[in-house]
Amino acid sequence: MELLSFILDLIFLGIVTWFIFTWLVSRYLERRIGSMVLELDEERLIPLTVEVDLDQYFCYNSITKAFVCQGRNLKEIVERFKQRYPDKSAAIYDGDEVAVGTLRSQLDQVKF
Repeated sequence: MELLSFILDLIFLGIVTWFIFTWLVSRYLERRIGSMVLELDEERLIPLTVEVDLDQYFCYNSITKAFVCQGRNLKEIVERFKQRYPDKSAAIYDGDEVAVGTLRSQLDQVKF
């Protein structure tokens, strides 16, 4: 009987721990998403769609479809984006899957 009680206590503790963990994660995500939505709404964040042609990556505003910048790698894209939009930030949102993956893999090489 004590073993059954112990097992039920562990299950209850596990469930409570899981609920607390999911609540904390959801709060964190709400804050992150809320700040991103605010930045998008205030046009401080530009989501980018990436296309590739030969050795050039072309970045377009995902919302307006307007050309934003281009470059041979993420470093060039960041430099040209900052020249054109010094007070804004960007996030690679979608586009050519291979191009997006390649650019994201270069993130650790670029200093912001």
